Amino acid sequence: MFGSYRRGDANDPETFVAAIGAVLARYEPDLIREVTDPNTGIQATEKFMTFMPQPGELKVYCDAVAARKDRLQRLGERRVPDPHQARLAAPEARPGDWANVFVRSDNPRYERVCTWAKTADPRLWRADVGGIWVGYNALDQLGCIRGGTGMSDLARELAEKIRAQRAQNELEDHIEAGFSPGSV
Repeated sequence: MFGSYRRGDANDPETFVAAIGAVLARYEPDLIREVTDPNTGIQATEKFMTFMPQPGELKVYCDAVAARKDRLQRLGERRVPDPHQARLAAPEARPGDWANVFVRSDNPRYERVCTWAKTADPRLWRADVGGIWVGYNALDQLGCIRGGTGMSDLARELAEKIRAQRAQNELEDHIEAGFSPGSV
């Protein structure tokens, strides 16, 4: 490890080497090789590329490498999930499972929603005190969102506006390039 540095400035080199040796002696030989290897070790980290680490800094680095190795080993020992293993059964279908929007009884669309609920899938609605719970998609299909226009209708209108704007922009670009509108 010390040979990887161009110069060391220890006050007492023998004591410094002994302290580094005492720190490294606490770890497994594989970890010592990894920590002192010029390609993967502490001298390859940005902080210690220029100056030798102090014994305390080396200990912190070794502890971090040991913790990482331990964590990887524990992860490697974990059981791999079996995709063919039995899974929990799907929950029983219950009335109102898919109902997530509350329509109060004083809402102007309440009657329309109640009429729809008489023939609808029971999972899409459930009665409650003061109103009825229904699925958002049901409200969209009934035209109860955005003033009676379904979300799919709004999406279609928006897409058409975008297409028209793009066509207009392309036409203007061609005219600016010197083409006549009839040649486009």
